[in-house]
Amino acid sequence: MLYLDTSAFLKLYLKEHGSEAVQQLVAGQRHPLPVWEIQQMELINAMRLKVFWKEISLEEAERQISLFKGRRRRGLYYQAEIDRLELSETFERLSLQTVRNGGRTLDILHVACALVLGASQFLTFDAKQRLVARESGLEVPELPMGKATS
Repeated sequence: MLYLDTSAFLKLYLKEHGSEAVQQLVAGQRHPLPVWEIQQMELINAMRLKVFWKEISLEEAERQISLFKGRRRRGLYYQAEIDRLELSETFERLSLQTVRNGGRTLDILHVACALVLGASQFLTFDAKQRLVARESGLEVPELPMGKATS
């Protein structure tokens, strides 16, 4: 199963550096992508941040949010059922490495979620999150990184 963090998920909706690579990886999936409430909240807010940064219009942001919700309703994504205790324990285990890798809370939370859901691949455009995911044993496909994020 493929898990997309917000930096990768956003590229399904906005044409940015790396969008084509994400589209190709997602197109090769047999099953719907998992989505959970934190991921959905981050995606919606990321769209609205693009408006704040004057990268897209409010109308475009709302159109893309509606497109996301429509795709979820049609079954292209599924609302992932997550064992919260397992998620918390996995997060705590992964956060032990923060002193070495500098992982941030939401970055670690996404990696923990991917592990709990049984993902084998993790897509992100965030350098620190890539490190956390790799160290956790997830396959992290090489993506065109463009400007560095951390």
